[in-house]
Amino acid sequence: MFAAGAIGYVIANNSFVSGAEGGCQAEVGSAIGMAAGALTELRGGTPAQAVHAVGLALKNSLGLICDPVGGLVEIPCIVRNGFGAVTALAAADMALAGVRSVIPSDEVIQVMLEVGSAMPEKHRETAGGGLAQTPTGRRIMSELKGK
Repeated sequence: MFAAGAIGYVIANNSFVSGAEGGCQAEVGSAIGMAAGALTELRGGTPAQAVHAVGLALKNSLGLICDPVGGLVEIPCIVRNGFGAVTALAAADMALAGVRSVIPSDEVIQVMLEVGSAMPEKHRETAGGGLAQTPTGRRIMSELKGK
């Protein structure tokens, strides 16, 4: 838990950890990176391997928008977090097998800040774009407002 917290602290102080600020790449991506690093450590990896796992995991979520249908964290957030858990496991496995993140984790975190800052507001937890604005997404929002 300490490793995951330390990774989250570094990300939060150098980029974003909320979808409203940096999209799902920040919210889900940060969690994926934290889990990847912690899993690597829990499975006997070195600190260097844990850092590589973080970089591998974060690179896989760059650019992921935050588009909750109806403003709720059910669609697509639950599924994204489920796939994120698989990504964290894969990143830890890869790092433990000797795969290195070619781009260092601290540089990946800086790119996450850059991408999140450039992301249109409608793709940052506003339900104003992405899946929230599909015909089905708008129908669900309308049904929620009617209740």
